[in-house]
Amino acid sequence: MGTPRLAMFDRLPEIYRIRDTEQDPPGQLQAYLGAIDRVQTALHDDIAALYLDFFIETCNPWVIPYIADLVGTSHLAGDPHDLRADVARTVRNRRRKGTLGAVESVVFALSGWAVSAVEMRERLLWAQHLNHQRPDAGGVPPLSLLTDITAARRGGSVTLRDPALLSLIGGPFDPFAHSVDLKPPGGAYNLPDLAIFLWRLKSYRVPVSQPAFYAINTVGKPGFAPFAACFKLHPMAEPMVLFNSHRFTADADPPLLASLDAVPGPMPAARLTQDSVAGHPEAYVHVTTYDQTTAPKRPAEPASDDVGLVLHLPQDFAGTAWTFRGANLCAWDGGLQPPPRLSEIVIDPDRGRLLFGVGAAEADLLDQFLLVSASYGFSGPTGAHPISRPSTPTSWQEQTAILRRVNFHDDIAGLQNALADLPSLDRPLIIEIDDSMTHELDLTAVSGIGSEGGNPVLLLGASLWIRAASSERPVIMLKQPLGFAPLNVSLSDADQAMMGMLMVRLEGLYLTRDTGFPADAPLIGRAALNQLHVLGCTLDPGGFLDVNGSRAPLWSGMHLTDDFGFTSATKLAAFQQVPDIQVERSITGRLAIGVSYTLTLSGSIVDAGTGVGETPGAFAVCAPTVTPEDDWGPELIVNGMTCFGRMRVTRATGNGGIWTGRLEAHDNQAGCISFSCFSGDADRIPPNHACVFATTSPLRFTSESFGSPGYAQLADGSDRHIREQGPSDDEMGAFGYLLNTHKSKNVGIRLREYTPIGVRPIVIPVT
Repeated sequence: MGTPRLAMFDRLPEIYRIRDTEQDPPGQLQAYLGAIDRVQTALHDDIAALYLDFFIETCNPWVIPYIADLVGTSHLAGDPHDLRADVARTVRNRRRKGTLGAVESVVFALSGWAVSAVEMRERLLWAQHLNHQRPDAGGVPPLSLLTDITAARRGGSVTLRDPALLSLIGGPFDPFAHSVDLKPPGGAYNLPDLAIFLWRLKSYRVPVSQPAFYAINTVGKPGFAPFAACFKLHPMAEPMVLFNSHRFTADADPPLLASLDAVPGPMPAARLTQDSVAGHPEAYVHVTTYDQTTAPKRPAEPASDDVGLVLHLPQDFAGTAWTFRGANLCAWDGGLQPPPRLSEIVIDPDRGRLLFGVGAAEADLLDQFLLVSASYGFSGPTGAHPISRPSTPTSWQEQTAILRRVNFHDDIAGLQNALADLPSLDRPLIIEIDDSMTHELDLTAVSGIGSEGGNPVLLLGASLWIRAASSERPVIMLKQPLGFAPLNVSLSDADQAMMGMLMVRLEGLYLTRDTGFPADAPLIGRAALNQLHVLGCTLDPGGFLDVNGSRAPLWSGMHLTDDFGFTSATKLAAFQQVPDIQVERSITGRLAIGVSYTLTLSGSIVDAGTGVGETPGAFAVCAPTVTPEDDWGPELIVNGMTCFGRMRVTRATGNGGIWTGRLEAHDNQAGCISFSCFSGDADRIPPNHACVFATTSPLRFTSESFGSPGYAQLADGSDRHIREQGPSDDEMGAFGYLLNTHKSKNVGIRLREYTPIGVRPIVIPVT
């Protein structure tokens, strides 16, 4: 890294700089040289930028097509990161053209999706000549017991002895032979077909979190463990589909093709069973120990290439030889059949449940100290996820903000203590949570907390930012709704200036309800601010599918009234702000917000529990009144949004929205909505452009239930206009910013270029 460039004045001898300060007025030479230096600096920066444009890794996005011309590759559109990777690998991939490794490398570079390329001719069965029978390699009888996963017999009958092997049928790693599929427009199993299996969901691993303890059940059967310690891996005890981590190096030398146990998909329960011939639990789960007796009581976080589920046990279990089993644990209260053996771990990957076969003392240790690093799947970084986050923006640093770090492993009440004495601060406060544990927050126990109307409120004299550290996803369990208000509210210039700059920013947080949280109360109940920015957060909307198939109750995200929570008419008159509520790449429940606010939804999901065709639907955005069907909510600005419910707002404008329920705008002569999908159920909409209606253009989601891996993901059965003609010629809805349509089209273009003549690539999405 080069040394910083000095200004011309700073390069002068000290004597001239001293004399310049003695002039009347002072600084004349500095001002003169500064005018010259600004021109030279601009020239220097321009030359430096030209040098960076020589390289595909550092060039401006507009330069990418020109470098592509130099290597003779066709132009694509989409995410600049993907286009850079595509151009950078052009020469290498051409040398490998026609090989499976090249195909996987090209697809991965263009999309970032996990991929497995399979030559389907290798999976076709054939009629053997009676004089030259080859039932299998080595002449072993076809019905013999298998020794490994590659030993599926191409002749004879399929063995039914191994569930792990049978679970692979029809998937990308199917080892069995199939008959030719001639169904129009052409099946996957055919001579010219090259199947490209894609995993479009990403796997997110929470570094270290605390599972929800369920029970310690007595087994009471000889030959088995005395007790079964039961846990739910989700910190809120919700069902959770376990995913494996993605461990794939696209440009390894020699080439490494995608393997069954290294793709970011749901864990197959049969592969977790250790005594199965085709079981391979070590590729999915890893057990480690940590010292729980000394501070900080925090285990080491898994490496990026570690497996999807890492169990952190107290050091008392060091040296224990664990065995593993995959099973359905829905009926674990009635006793697992067969019961767990001593030192056996039973995993239910479809529901995120965990059972240990242990003794009484060991069960108590697990109850107190078990920590996990579990992986789950989702479409992209909408909501709270353990993703990379940038450092503190310069604008906050220039205000000499106070930084308070919180780590649950050092202080269980760290978040509560970091919020202490907010009224005494005259500078912005940044609270950074450096863990992914579950923090309980009782506002009434925060030092210096305010109160108005009988509700606790965080009184602020300066802006507040609560954020998750990079690659962390902390969970905050609230005892009461969050409320924010200015410390001083008056008509004085100082107070008006303070209120005009007052902002609260929540970033990367999973906000949910603790036991005793008021029924039907929102997570955020007051925002007397200039701006409330919710970035990359999950305001737990509820509504997840329980193991019995029923849907959990739905919860409210915000309830913000037009009196801003003030009980004094004097304060209400002095509060001359129009709070701007910005919800960006977040998931939230119902937003009941008054007309005195503005609401901006960008790349977000608002869930009131109304699916496609369920009209008119429950309210997702509405007025905070007893009869929202008779009143109007805030002014709405949309920039990519999926709404599972009905909206009733004062005005609406924006693009890229999907509404499953009715949209009603009071002033439907103002604003414009473009490239969006409406329910078609008596919508009252403003002027619109390039929009469609779900009644004539089918709208389908992979899942409409919060907590599912494919939640709010557009299904392939959706109308082409919804999938391809949203903003930037990509899909509508919350995930439009991912440019998935561009990725799919780019993959199709490159596959036609990188596959030999006569080979027919077929793209098959797995997730």
